[in-house]
Amino acid sequence: MNNFADRLLTSIKQRSSYLVAGFDPQLEALPAFILKAASAEPSNDGAIYSALMSFHKLALETVQHKVAAVKPNIAFFEQYGLAGLRAFADICKLAKDYKLPVIADIKRGDIGSTAKAYSAAFLGRSNIFGRKEPMFDVDAITVNPFLGFDTIETYFDDCSTYGKGLFVLVKTSNPGSASIQGLSAGESGTVSEHVASWLAERAANFMGSGKYSSLGAVVGATYPGEAKKLRELMPKNLFLIPGMGAQGGSAKDAVAGFGSDKQGGLINISRGLLAGFTDAHCDNSALGAEISKRAEAFNAQVREALVTAAA
Repeated sequence: MNNFADRLLTSIKQRSSYLVAGFDPQLEALPAFILKAASAEPSNDGAIYSALMSFHKLALETVQHKVAAVKPNIAFFEQYGLAGLRAFADICKLAKDYKLPVIADIKRGDIGSTAKAYSAAFLGRSNIFGRKEPMFDVDAITVNPFLGFDTIETYFDDCSTYGKGLFVLVKTSNPGSASIQGLSAGESGTVSEHVASWLAERAANFMGSGKYSSLGAVVGATYPGEAKKLRELMPKNLFLIPGMGAQGGSAKDAVAGFGSDKQGGLINISRGLLAGFTDAHCDNSALGAEISKRAEAFNAQVREALVTAAA
């Protein structure tokens, strides 16, 4: 199935979930029993890698049938240097072993030659001594459009060739997003609406067999009114929706960005799913049970919100 949107929609249907598990690790927030076991490693790098892999392996085993995709945020791994990046790469591989689509949250945005290198690293192939080889090889990435649309177009060839996807920042969930994204772009409306219109015009170039395009948009749950308007502008683009849970968005807010068919949205849950553990979560069994309970609760909230929205 060489189209990211098709693979994602299939995963949503198979798992009956619109959730994406966000992997945003902070070592100090990991359960104590995982940190204790990792501390036995003879080096800092070994301990970092062990802790990150132990936690995320358990998380993947637990949520593999409860979320539609995973979204490791590379910044939270980069903060731990090469050991963190090694864990990022191996966690991405492990997620694909579980047949879970991987959206790398990297928010890259730069001029053509630099964007081409980013694209080779995550979506396409890198030239290794005359051979074309995949490096991180994820299913989709997040990208920043604010250096110009030509920088986004740089990724298009690899997306088409390798069946990958993009989620372009359109309306982010942070409180200060309006200071740039809410500015007027003349007849196009706001900056967010201008980016949305550009994405909508190009959605057809990345359609699979379904209704939605692999050229997606990041639209935060914390602005449901704007999400509804942006959905009108982008009827065929997948939405990656952060902001539910720890950032204050509700399930009702999150599904505001779904299409009229109550599809087309993927709701990110990070801290609410994979942080805030207590001493009671003292082994793999207790930790797995807690993660499973949280995933089921978030899924139930989203399903209820979709039913209410359809009423």
